[in-house]
Amino acid sequence: MFPCGGVDTHARAASLRQWFISRKSIAGVRIPILQDVTFHAKPGDRIAIIGQNGCGKSSLLKVISGNYPIHEGKRHVEGAVVPLIEMGAGFEAEMSGRYNIKLSYAYRGKLQAYSKAIEQTIIDFSELNEKIDLPLKTYSSGMVARLAFSSAIFQDPDILLLDEIFATGDAGYIEKSQEVLRKKVTNVSIAIMVNHAPNEFTDLCNRFILMNKGRIINEGSRKEILSHYYKDILHISDQNIVAA
Repeated sequence: MFPCGGVDTHARAASLRQWFISRKSIAGVRIPILQDVTFHAKPGDRIAIIGQNGCGKSSLLKVISGNYPIHEGKRHVEGAVVPLIEMGAGFEAEMSGRYNIKLSYAYRGKLQAYSKAIEQTIIDFSELNEKIDLPLKTYSSGMVARLAFSSAIFQDPDILLLDEIFATGDAGYIEKSQEVLRKKVTNVSIAIMVNHAPNEFTDLCNRFILMNKGRIINEGSRKEILSHYYKDILHISDQNIVAA
């Protein structure tokens, strides 16, 4: 049933036509992001997945976390997963920061672990304090990122997934975030991180994987993988490669 009244029928027809075209376009196109990927991890693994932006490494994390469905193959994950991916996904802009802390636990299926003590720890760490009861829509992007990071990092997963940007804020906040994140990576059963360049956390890793164009193309030592990445994919000469 369509509403009647003072509506421009030509505009309505154009809108409906665009809607049907969009539906057909979306339904008819499936872009393969990951191709022939076989990936496994075991307790004790600290895995760095290296590759250019758009190579599929973030998509692989989203498959592992369950955020992306798979159309072929199988996904088998044992244990609780906390993804530091798309920080703030699932937050409600109209609700308070305090409400969204609890929502982040529900979103990850960890509501049974939520408590007022944990909530206060998250508020203190995020440094939002008196702003915690304001609607999220009044927050800056940096404030949202701090709330999302703080809400996730104090959960106790078996598998921790890290995507590129670990924290945001001033130098002091970034330093304390990296400190707590380093402890988390060290103590968790499995940690998997993706990035397009080596960072301060890759020294914790015991496995290095290289991805290109949706495929895993190599696995080896940090030195071997970075050398392959810089020379064969980025085409950077030996003298410009940062020592691995």
